Amino acid sequence: MNITKDLKKLVSKEEDINLKNKKTDILDSLDLTYSLQKEEYKYTPLLKIVDKKFDLLKENKDQISQKSYEEVAKFVNSKFYLISVDGYFKSELSNIPPKVKIKKYSELEREEKDTFENMYQKHDDSKSDFFSSLNSIIHEDCLTISVDSNTVLKEHITIININENYDVNNYRKMIFCDKGSEISIFERFINLKSDENFSSSVSEIYQAENSKLNYYSAQDFKENYHYNSINVFQKRDSVSNFFTMSFSGSIVRNNLNICLHDKSCYTNMYGFYAMNDKSLIDNHTSVDHVDENSLSNEHYKGIMGGRSNGVFNGKIFVRKKAQKTNAFQSNNNIILSDKSKVNTKPQLEIWADDVKCSHGCTVGQMDDDAIFYLMSRGISRKDSISLLLSAFSSEIIEKITDEKMKSLLTELIKKQLEKFNDE
Repeated sequence: MNITKDLKKLVSKEEDINLKNKKTDILDSLDLTYSLQKEEYKYTPLLKIVDKKFDLLKENKDQISQKSYEEVAKFVNSKFYLISVDGYFKSELSNIPPKVKIKKYSELEREEKDTFENMYQKHDDSKSDFFSSLNSIIHEDCLTISVDSNTVLKEHITIININENYDVNNYRKMIFCDKGSEISIFERFINLKSDENFSSSVSEIYQAENSKLNYYSAQDFKENYHYNSINVFQKRDSVSNFFTMSFSGSIVRNNLNICLHDKSCYTNMYGFYAMNDKSLIDNHTSVDHVDENSLSNEHYKGIMGGRSNGVFNGKIFVRKKAQKTNAFQSNNNIILSDKSKVNTKPQLEIWADDVKCSHGCTVGQMDDDAIFYLMSRGISRKDSISLLLSAFSSEIIEKITDEKMKSLLTELIKKQLEKFNDE
């Protein structure tokens, strides 16, 4: 690949020897990750398009304009918030909660770096996904978030990533949840740049014993391109809940990879996407049950209008040691237009015999009988469709126990669903 030579130059500039070794290791496996693109991105030509439109290896400078200071306030919906601009964390714009350490990698003390390096790139998909490989090599100064043991943060932390000055931005996070901690995160990407752009985000999350994480994300990229990879490694008795809401974007690719490494781990993965125009949303998920008595519950629902395309690929692995596993996966879709489509592929690979596992998918159109029934009760066709779409999305929203987050995401979904009736 022509890109390899330029990437080698970038790696040679890395001054931290440990990071340089890690990046070199990824660089050596780049041919393999590139070869996997054909199958893993079968319905999503993200690399082909962004490689033509953008210079993926262009180096950005850490800068910030006055516009960010003025615009960012309206996106802050919580007491605590972290703000990154063009891939660079801005502590001066952020409000950091107590008992949570937020630092750039370059700011870590030696002991902190040792802890960080023992986890960094150990459980991500940088050797199986080409975009994660690029992010791992190109990104600068990973943001590290460390939650002290037994810390229970009642207020969620909002992470706001702002694309403002450049065509291509790379975001990188490492989150460590210590024993007995509990934290909620709401992540948003905000485009203040008027031109088309591509953003790449890779997150690694390590959950120690008995920790709990709630992770919410709302994606509204307009006509921009985005790649997002979240990689989770869970220890015994830990719990994770993920809610991914996607509303627009020329092409949006979400990877959610979860490893339930020890006994009695639990994860819930919920997604809702409502895409219109020519948007393409691709959700790829993976749950790896390594040890016994763990549970995963996955439910994604989508509404496709206009000429939009949807892709869902969910994989569940149950290892031989993972007896008494419960794993459930479901993907349901509504097609509102003859020109929109969905490709869905649920997968199970099971090596254990004492398990309860199921998967399934549905793709259909609006129920004409249900619409007729509502209209016969004096409700207009437009309002009837709105009610049915709202009911379709409510099954995901009702899983949110945080009333503030439920209200916020319900309002975002409501605004998106109204657009389907404007056509």
